[in-house]
Formats: sequence, C-alpha cells, structure tokens
Amino acid sequence: MASQLLVNGRITTMDLARPEAEAVLIDNGHFAEVGLEADLRARNPGVAVLDLHRRRVIPGLIDSHTHIIRQGN
Repeated sequence: MASQLLVNGRITTMDLARPEAEAVLIDNGHFAEVGLEADLRARNPGVAVLDLHRRRVIPGLIDSHTHIIRQGN
C-alpha cells in the first residue's frame, strides 16, 4: 500500500497534549507521522497528497452503525 499525505482536514490525534494536527502521513494503512503539512511534505517528497476539504479524520473509527427503523420490514 502506498503512502498518502492527508492535508486540509480536521485531524484528531487522540493525544491530549496535541488534540489536532495539520497533516498526517498514512503508510501501509497506519498513521506513520503527524504534524505540520510543510514538515511532512519536506520529509516525504513525491508522496501522494489527499486534500480532505476540511473533513474530520479520527484514527480507528469505522462507522458501521444502523438505524433500526430502516432495517425492519
């Protein structure tokens, strides 16, 4: 799986000392590095960049819920 740099989002880190980050590098499906976009771009030239358009990123959250009223006959 290729590396990908997520930018321009609201990235939740789950770290109380630094609850949000400017950018995150995803490598092999895992958060590899979190920090400032300029720093991550400099350390990872040529990496694919995904603009999140201010969407929220939460590590480990998989949204798989249902609304019971819509599941009945």
